Amino acid sequence: MIENMFKNNKIADQFNRYNDVLEQVLGYDKIFSFFSGKSIDTILDYGCGPGKVSLRLAQQTNAHILAVDESQKMINLAKTERSHKNVVYGVVENDSLKDVQENTIGGAIACYVFINNHSESRIQHIMAEIYRVLQPGSCFIILDTNPNTTGIPFSTFQNGVTSKHYGYGESRVETLHVSQGENLILHDFHWPNRMYENNLKKAGFLNIQVTYPVLSDFTTAQLKEIKKRYHYNGWTNEKTKAPFIMYQAIK
Repeated sequence: MIENMFKNNKIADQFNRYNDVLEQVLGYDKIFSFFSGKSIDTILDYGCGPGKVSLRLAQQTNAHILAVDESQKMINLAKTERSHKNVVYGVVENDSLKDVQENTIGGAIACYVFINNHSESRIQHIMAEIYRVLQPGSCFIILDTNPNTTGIPFSTFQNGVTSKHYGYGESRVETLHVSQGENLILHDFHWPNRMYENNLKKAGFLNIQVTYPVLSDFTTAQLKEIKKRYHYNGWTNEKTKAPFIMYQAIK
């Protein structure tokens, strides 16, 4: 959910075609592993975009997935290309989960949502709304690009300009490599760790943990399996530098 950019049909279509193998291996798979096997009735995917993660989450868990995004175009893509009997897609308006009662959701994720919001007060409101609907003891997982590796090129994207220092909430250019010779240029915002941690605490979350996944976390055998599974081996800086940051917080 990237402000209003994904209401542009061309941008939404390009993003839908982006090969998210890096996000999958160093982000989504860890989310699926966390929720897999847990007895959870409903998981909220806030800012679901075209439904890539929602569908995979439904396929790898027994939970019902409530997937919301502010872009009608993205929801239309999700319904058309990634429908699943356990996924309900819907448009969220004014960052309000008005149709969801408090303390009813068993888990929540927000993937690449907060880096794409320029307003810290809006981010705080979204976190508070997610906190409201979560059941006590439930986990909220945030996956975003790592602010500490801004400017470093990775195999499928680069966020920010190399060697440039970015201030709190400063706008950045993000380049996604959609295909050979085709890039999708997006604009997001630089939020350091303290933004996440301070606003999660303000929302009421406890036991806040952060991790920085890299390819070197995997064994040689695991890397071979990843290559076989995703038909990809063009890794670069993500071998030793973390392209993403992952927060886990408990209500």
